[in-house]
Amino acid sequence: MIVVAALSIVPACTSGATSTGSSTPVTSPSPAASPTEGEVPIDTDSLEGRIVFSDETNDIWSMRADGSHVRRLTRAPAQQFDPTWSPDGKRIAYRHQTGDDETTEIFVMDADGSHQTNLTRNAVADRGPDWSPDGETIAFNSAMQTEGFGLLGYVVAPDGTELRRISHHFVEYPAWSLDGSRIAFMAQEPDASGSNPDYNIFVMNADGTDVTRLTGAPGEDGWPTWSPDGSQIVFSSARDDCSISQSADCRSTGDIGPWEDAWIVNADGSDQHRLTDGFAQFFAWSPDGEAILVAGAGDMYLIRPDGTGTTPLKVQGAAHPLFPDWIA
Repeated sequence: MIVVAALSIVPACTSGATSTGSSTPVTSPSPAASPTEGEVPIDTDSLEGRIVFSDETNDIWSMRADGSHVRRLTRAPAQQFDPTWSPDGKRIAYRHQTGDDETTEIFVMDADGSHQTNLTRNAVADRGPDWSPDGETIAFNSAMQTEGFGLLGYVVAPDGTELRRISHHFVEYPAWSLDGSRIAFMAQEPDASGSNPDYNIFVMNADGTDVTRLTGAPGEDGWPTWSPDGSQIVFSSARDDCSISQSADCRSTGDIGPWEDAWIVNADGSDQHRLTDGFAQFFAWSPDGEAILVAGAGDMYLIRPDGTGTTPLKVQGAAHPLFPDWIA
């Protein structure tokens, strides 16, 4: 199963349109990446840390980085997904949705799933939480102050206080650099005609200043994740989909959603290149920077930052893991 960009747990990232609506998840059967003959796989037994993720039931799970000790943390009728660890690993922030997109709120809970608390409490879309490295704030995107058009970047303290806007620029799925100085995000930026082209990857200072676009290829680019040393950003891109690319090796999901695969870029926008031929949409970088966990197509898999060593990481009990986050 491949989870494509236009699904209810993700913004409707259809090229050329700004949307805060949602729809039923759209999926398409296609294979994930498979090991390349002759490559040395990643030793999953040596992986350290903990991973939190959501799955197709829209519940949140945690496990050790080697795939063991899998625990289901939520079982509410609401959709609960897109989790992010607090730096100390004691709490998890996530997106909680009871109905349409306007019912989405940012919640926090303890690492065992207890003490679920609503931080945002408003009537607009709030999503994409990412906990700051110092543990003091949670960045997220919201339709507050937009009159329902577009999304802006906000931060809030883990107790729900100190809510403030940090951007005037469209921001979606913000991601902190490990030193806390910068935030990467996906966004649409109106062109000269006033229309919204495809999503691209941007970075800005943590206070919302110095917004810089890193990508500009046709097809949406999204869900950026920083390397631990802050030198690179891995992201998904639809530029290889056959509706966009004319190359002989273009790809297709066979459904209405575009093919997404993993790309990487230096933090200054240089050296953009594809990492894997497999479908890829969501990422978590290992704390030591030696591996990238990839989700979006069936089971998760691992690759090295140079794109080698494709290694499946099967998770017992959870179907089609999504939105992973990895801490030491």
